[in-house]
Amino acid sequence: MDSSDTQDIAVKLAPLLSALSHPTRLQILLHLAKYIDCPAWNIANQLPISKSTVSQHMAKLKEAGLIECDADGTSQRYRLSDNTFALLKAYFLNFINEIEASKDNKLECCPKNGCS
Repeated sequence: MDSSDTQDIAVKLAPLLSALSHPTRLQILLHLAKYIDCPAWNIANQLPISKSTVSQHMAKLKEAGLIECDADGTSQRYRLSDNTFALLKAYFLNFINEIEASKDNKLECCPKNGCS
């Protein structure tokens, strides 16, 4: 894989991993994974977090494309974005495969007697 490919993976993967970087957001995603869709109030009731905190985390997850929502009266119903999770899996596997492939072909970054 050349440097433009690895940069492409990094650029696509970073915002997704950023959205996954909070334990509460991971809990929300695991909760949503159990259901076709779920109203926001249910998420706040099922997890030990306030409605305003749920709203902030949902905004971050939605911005990353990890969840989708539809209006349901005065509430929103949320679901996982299957397409984005498929892409996340592919990007992350490419990332891991790149690291694994590099393990056996490591180069000297800087000679031990010093870099010029």
